[in-house]
Amino acid sequence: MDSNDAKTMAARNLTDGATLDELRQAARDLRALSPESALAALVEAKIEQMMAESEQTNIEGRSACSP
Repeated sequence: MDSNDAKTMAARNLTDGATLDELRQAARDLRALSPESALAALVEAKIEQMMAESEQTNIEGRSACSP
């Protein structure tokens, strides 16, 4: 397993089941430890993905309710 695979696996384990608030805190903590943290970048990408999915769900919900 190379370094990128290990980072991806760590991010997946860190983010599975985590709330947005928990992810934001984890990203802040990782950035405090290392401003150029690749793991923090992965966590931030997960946050963006979750927010995009949430927005898409909201859009679909509003469309279903429209006459």
